[in-house]
Amino acid sequence: MFFLSKLLGSPVRDVADTPAGTVHDLVVATSGHAYPRVTAVGIRRRGKTLYAAWPHVTSFEESGTLLRVPHAELGTHELQPDELHLSATFLDKQLVDTDGRKVIRVNDIQLLRMGADVYVVAVDISSSAILRRVGLGKVSERLAKSRQNPRPHLIDWKDVDVEHTDDSSVRLAVPRTKLELLHPADIADLVHELSPEERAAVFDALEDDLAADTFEELHPSYQTSLLLDLPDDKASEILSEMSPDDAADLLADLPDDRRAHFIAMMAKDEAADMCELLSYPEHSAGGIMTTEYAWARLDDTAEEATQRLREQAEYVETVYYIYVVDRSEHLRGVFSLRDLLTTPTDKKVRDFMTENPVAVSTTASEEEITDVIAKYNLLALPVVDDKGELHGIITIDDAIDLVLPLAWKKRLPRIFH
Repeated sequence: MFFLSKLLGSPVRDVADTPAGTVHDLVVATSGHAYPRVTAVGIRRRGKTLYAAWPHVTSFEESGTLLRVPHAELGTHELQPDELHLSATFLDKQLVDTDGRKVIRVNDIQLLRMGADVYVVAVDISSSAILRRVGLGKVSERLAKSRQNPRPHLIDWKDVDVEHTDDSSVRLAVPRTKLELLHPADIADLVHELSPEERAAVFDALEDDLAADTFEELHPSYQTSLLLDLPDDKASEILSEMSPDDAADLLADLPDDRRAHFIAMMAKDEAADMCELLSYPEHSAGGIMTTEYAWARLDDTAEEATQRLREQAEYVETVYYIYVVDRSEHLRGVFSLRDLLTTPTDKKVRDFMTENPVAVSTTASEEEITDVIAKYNLLALPVVDDKGELHGIITIDDAIDLVLPLAWKKRLPRIFH
């Protein structure tokens, strides 16, 4: 087996053993077999892409391709109805499952030689594939050898829905739950073993949301220097995708000019939230909280509150608690997701919420925060100012950060992260 990334850019020589160009793409036929078969090789020569039909290929290896015809006989290739360009169609596209959820990026494609033919057999979403794509293949091999039983992260081609794949994404024929996907923590473990230049190359290759999730998994000692090594656009996108409290902690460690620069690149509302978080002392409740929480109004019905939650779910830190605020943003109550699901749809929030929920001030200390969360067995704790206005919440994972060393936190079940 071998990978498309190692073939792209490899040299091509013709029947006279003279340079004919480099491999630019592969043409594959998708009908007649469960796995697409390579039917032609796209060759980049003097700024143009020419093609060699598969019968004209003598040898096809990662080290180079040999042809059985002179390079002068290379020409154009008109795609048949069942043919497509492999690299252009699939590499770097977002995988989307049957539920319409984005999964992860196609980092590489695995090929298999069977007799005289070569077939496409799997999509590679592994961190090793990311390294290969950014020119760090030898680093990938070195890390793989240093680990016991490194797990591949491949998606069988049978799970790819070629018919419904388009220019923006690759459709899968299965739901996400049936795929063993690469977790950001896996990428973070790998990145910890790389040089600063290699880390920056890997993060620059990741999709923004995956990069942000991976960034949050990094040891804090790596985060600041890595952010400064990234291109401004990439660093800004990562900060935007991170949870606000984690992004604020990271920005607080940057030099003043770089902090101001990144905040200036944010959307207006996002920048305002960030400035608020940075205005509080680092170890106070205001400095620890996140501004992304689920909320409802006093006069909402359960049905209206459910609709609000659907709209907020993608952005909030947790949906287990929904906080009730009045028109002046004062905290008036709280109810759980279970409360919402078991309440008649026409019942008003004010009639089933818990009034006067436990909360802490924005100036509360870390000790007070952990004491309150432990005493009342909370999964999240609201943070209010001296007027009772809700400014954010502190989640259980943030509370764990306060009392457990990072190495211990990493051992906890993922439910706490």
